[in-house]
Amino acid sequence: MFDPLLSKAWKDACRVLFGQEIGELQDYSDWLAEMVDAPIVKKSSISGKEVIHSRADYSDSARSISLEEIDIGKKFNPLSINEIKDIDSIIEAIQDRIFYTGNIILGNSKEVQKSSNINDSFYIYNTTLSGNSKYMAFCTLARLDSYGFGGNAFSQCDFCIKCHELTRVKRSFELWMSQDCSDCYYSHGLKNSSNCFFCFNLDNARYTIGNLQLPPDKYAELKTKLISEIVDELKREKRIPSLTEIVRDCDGEIRLPSSNSKVAVKQPVDQKKIDGEFVKTFEILFKKRPSKNIDEYASWLSRHVRGFERCKSAASGSDVFLARYGNYCDLPKNRLLTLDEAKGIGQTLKLTAEDVNCISFKNIGKNLGKIAFFNTDIQDGQNANNFECTITIDAFNCHRSVCSVYSKFCAYSFWPRSSQHIFGGDTVFDSAFCINSYNSVNLQRCMEMDGCNSCSDSYFCHNCENLQNSMFCFNTKNKRYAIGNAELERESYAKIKEGILEQIYQELEKSGKSKYDIFSLGET
Repeated sequence: MFDPLLSKAWKDACRVLFGQEIGELQDYSDWLAEMVDAPIVKKSSISGKEVIHSRADYSDSARSISLEEIDIGKKFNPLSINEIKDIDSIIEAIQDRIFYTGNIILGNSKEVQKSSNINDSFYIYNTTLSGNSKYMAFCTLARLDSYGFGGNAFSQCDFCIKCHELTRVKRSFELWMSQDCSDCYYSHGLKNSSNCFFCFNLDNARYTIGNLQLPPDKYAELKTKLISEIVDELKREKRIPSLTEIVRDCDGEIRLPSSNSKVAVKQPVDQKKIDGEFVKTFEILFKKRPSKNIDEYASWLSRHVRGFERCKSAASGSDVFLARYGNYCDLPKNRLLTLDEAKGIGQTLKLTAEDVNCISFKNIGKNLGKIAFFNTDIQDGQNANNFECTITIDAFNCHRSVCSVYSKFCAYSFWPRSSQHIFGGDTVFDSAFCINSYNSVNLQRCMEMDGCNSCSDSYFCHNCENLQNSMFCFNTKNKRYAIGNAELERESYAKIKEGILEQIYQELEKSGKSKYDIFSLGET
């Protein structure tokens, strides 16, 4: 089932983290898959073979195809005048051309199984939306990683098992939402730390258990004890509770220092800036101004976007946003903090020396509740004028978005990276002036695009590359003025496009949303 070299990598990772092998990868596959978005498995409409998709938005009735089954050079006749009178007639006419592509393995990749949206990677199993990695199983949203198992949303990490939302981390187990760390176990919210066990919301920590710093030899003694107990349970049960499971079962009343209960001062936000840039983008795509403000289009823009859940801080009652990715929504909702609160509380709350001396994996729940609180945000670089956003890195003028990175003027979006004017986007890189586009790179002035690369002025396209002024195209590339994969004369295309956009515009004017999106075109 598993490639022998991947199985060996699992054993290597266990030796690094636990000092010994704990058994075969197959024995732990159910546990490793528990908290990771599972690939969506369908059947090819061409061959009946298994097709893996990385997202669940495609209709159950839509037809799937494997990347290697695509006939990229297939010719199609242009649609007749009766087939282009409105969107419904176009969709009906191109049903034989609509296939949603899975098993997307790109670049220099080898031994990739049951995975999709993988590039330049080796020995990968049951993994999606990842690249430039090796020896990975049961993972998603990984970049530049190796020896990763059962993880979600990490980058530049090595030898990590059951870890979530990490950057530049090595040799860690059950580490959550941390950066620049090594040799950390069952911890959350660490930065530039190493040799930590059961720690929360600390920077620059060393040889620390329960937020209490110890002499290196004492730390090593207790770490050896805890790891031995973890290994015993893993070998016996083939799983072990996650950090969040342990904290949910903690004993006692939740108590926080009163000095950390102050509501953080909110910086003023100029929402007119984002409204104005949305109007500009809307005009570029529809050639008309919207009659509503951006929030009145919220349901349309966020339909296929991983957004956030609004919760409250356990310390102050301030709003806290739980991103719908990377296992943020698995955090105990009665133990959440804002970023500023977490920084203060992490330095304040510690287990006592007596607690730590008596620590064991079985009794940790008795004391962990004293210090186990979770920050849900990351703020790095320069950020300004962002309204109700979480996880921002050098982001400006963003609105109700998650993971805005090196971007500006984005709203109702997830992970716009090195982009601007992205509205309703999910995982859109190096792009500008786009609405409702997904898993795409280098788009300019596009709407309802999925899995596309280097396209401009195009609408309702899937798995396409290098399109210009095209609509309703699937699994093709290098086309201009195309509808349904068939190229038209420029004037004919422009006239049809004008009618299509007018139809969508009227829908948006009436209800603030449209019934058409790239994921629903193949419904039968």
